Amino acid sequence: MVEPKIEANEKLTLFCSIDGLAVEHKVRYGQYDMKIKHFHPEYEIFYILDGNRDFFFDNRIYHASKGDLILIDSNLIHMTKSTGVDDLGHNRIILYITPDRMKSIESRFPSLNLTRFFRSNYGVYHLDEEQQNHFMDFYYRFKKEYQDKSSNYQMAMELCVIELLLYMTRDLKRYPDASSDTKDNKNLRHAYEIADYLSEHYRDDIDLDFLAKKFFLSKYYLCRTFHEVTGYNIREYINIYRIRAAKQLLEESDESIDSVASKVGYHSSTHFEKIFKSYMNISPLKYRKQRNVYVSMIPVVDHLS
Repeated sequence: MVEPKIEANEKLTLFCSIDGLAVEHKVRYGQYDMKIKHFHPEYEIFYILDGNRDFFFDNRIYHASKGDLILIDSNLIHMTKSTGVDDLGHNRIILYITPDRMKSIESRFPSLNLTRFFRSNYGVYHLDEEQQNHFMDFYYRFKKEYQDKSSNYQMAMELCVIELLLYMTRDLKRYPDASSDTKDNKNLRHAYEIADYLSEHYRDDIDLDFLAKKFFLSKYYLCRTFHEVTGYNIREYINIYRIRAAKQLLEESDESIDSVASKVGYHSSTHFEKIFKSYMNISPLKYRKQRNVYVSMIPVVDHLS
């Protein structure tokens, strides 16, 4: 994993990485919205040491604050943003786990059902004091092993992660509800309705005129409200669902690029390739070839480093 770039309004306290595992501790000052609305193959365990954040996934906003843990599943479409213009910043720690490292851990500890656990239990968790202390204990041990680099330190770092995952699968209690009540907030209600529609119909030909008529809203209000609530514009939201679906087809089928483009809603393969590259930083064909070579190199059973 590549060490992250640092912006003017933030401080990188720690970044440590071994094969398939990384911990990033970063403090951001003032209002900050994620600039890249995205999905990625890595699993994330996001812990807030201080401050507040709004997370958007499953077409809804979820509020998280100091002491909260957020589980983000592999390839989950999500973004995070400030809670408002008076946001003073936040302090957070993220554990990243690649899919192949997760599969390696799961192959040795199948009873944890880790991929199914993340698929079924991603979301925001309000940790009690004992749970918060447990996460920080993980962080300090992981950090110390990386800094000391004693004998078998990589094995010790992975064991820290495995213990954390075991603890989570046994003790986390889901926080199920979105942060804001939509009954008295028409902006949220409208944005959620539009997001639900787009996530189901992203393959269709959809433009602003169509959406405005369907939801009985002006185009200006529709665009402004959707962006304010979700952090996405309409076209971004459609494209990101299309590209995620295309990525899956490229990984799991031998269909032509033209066929993949058509199946996810693009009439032009040239346009599809341009959009795909803007999100994935690689062409669809190169992505498929690169992925196939990478998968063929993965051993059946991985071992502790």
